[in-house]
Amino acid sequence: MAKLFLAVALLMAGCMAANAALVSWQEFSSAVTSSGYPQPRQDQYNAFANRLSTGLISNKVEAAMFLSQILWESGGLRYKRELICIKTGCPGVYDHSVGAPGKNYYGRGYIQLTHSYNYKAASLDLYHDLRLITNPDMVADNEDCAWATAFWFWKINVHNRAGVQQHHFGDATRAINGMECSGMPAARKRFQIYQHVMRAFHINEAPNEHGCYN
Repeated sequence: MAKLFLAVALLMAGCMAANAALVSWQEFSSAVTSSGYPQPRQDQYNAFANRLSTGLISNKVEAAMFLSQILWESGGLRYKRELICIKTGCPGVYDHSVGAPGKNYYGRGYIQLTHSYNYKAASLDLYHDLRLITNPDMVADNEDCAWATAFWFWKINVHNRAGVQQHHFGDATRAINGMECSGMPAARKRFQIYQHVMRAFHINEAPNEHGCYN
């Protein structure tokens, strides 16, 4: 029985390592810097790779789509708080219906988690408790949590969106911020970043911008 448990443990460890290796540190770093952003930190990659190992994103093209969107949303992994809300917390701006007294639920994390109901849903799904309601700053202050909530958002809002599994980058953009698809230059900038990330990831597939402004 002990040998069986050991074999299962080794198999699970091997699967997690394989998924984590889907994107190497070198590819991650090159993706960030070639997109015009500063060199990322090792702990940022480690948290990204750890969450990637969960298997939600299992192919390199979707990983490139995800990281490209994150780079744009976070200013190249530099910002994990909504800048205009840092000083005040933006009280009254975002939903507080299930929030804790004295807490504000403005945008935090690499993909800007907002509204108390989203903090609650993410907290229950990721941690099976309400820690993100009682401590919303965790989304910005804890590196793993910043990535965890970004992957959670992708799972809930993007991963199964029509066109995304066909590698239509524009459909991912529409799922995240459809307002940009009305001719705004930001959507095209997202796609330009995606092209850089695809090259950094050594993906031999033409980037597909369909689904947003075309």
